[in-house]
Formats: sequence, C-alpha cells, structure tokens
Amino acid sequence: MTYHFDENTTNGFVSKEDERLSIYCDYYSIDQGELKNSLIADYVDAHHQILDELINGYKEMGPLNKKICDEFVGCECEAGYEIENRGII
Repeated sequence: MTYHFDENTTNGFVSKEDERLSIYCDYYSIDQGELKNSLIADYVDAHHQILDELINGYKEMGPLNKKICDEFVGCECEAGYEIENRGII
C-alpha cells in the first residue's frame, strides 16, 4: 500500500482508504500534502501496520469497555445522589 497523495483524486466523498489515510496523517502529525515527499510516504507505508493494530485493538476492546462503563454508571448516579441530597462527600 503506497500513500502518495494525488490532488486529482479527491471527488467530494471520503472513502474508507481516505479516512484511514487521514487517521495516519493525524497520528504522525503530518499534512496529507507532505505525502508527496517519497521519504515521508515510504515511512508511513512501512509503519502503517502499527497503527492498524492499535485501531483494531481499540475496536476489539470497545464492547468490554462499554460493559464496564454500563456497570459503573449506576455507581456514579448513586454517588451523585448521595453528594447532592445527603451532603456526603
């Protein structure tokens, strides 16, 4: 997968590849225009798998994180009630 940026390929919508390219650029703090530089494009190409694995890990952990949050939202509500209505800190 090569990430050389071509200004003529923009057509008004964002494809999955364009979205991923935007994520890579954000992650590496570069502008998409900088991918015209072959050294930068080659670096992103050589290291994109690291970010892909990070993204996939977050996707896999998402349901578990949601379950944990759902379990503790009741605790948060109860604590808020105690603080507001009973003056307990």
